[in-house]
Amino acid sequence: MKLLTIGLTFLLSSSIIYGSTLISASFYSQVLAGTDGLGWDNRYGVYGTAFRETGTFPVILSILLGLIGVMLVVKSIRKK
Repeated sequence: MKLLTIGLTFLLSSSIIYGSTLISASFYSQVLAGTDGLGWDNRYGVYGTAFRETGTFPVILSILLGLIGVMLVVKSIRKK
């Protein structure tokens, strides 16, 4: 039961971090594309540039938390 709780907590944390990263990238993309904007990279577009600048570390962290959470949930279910 303890592994299940920890795994579900990791999954919830992962989704919150990932969602927050997407929201912050969308706000920052408005800054990049504004009239006095900072500019953006043509290869990635406005949103892609904002996502790369704000979201690299949080996305990696959320992926790791999600994978660990799934492994803990599966381990807990198999244990029963």
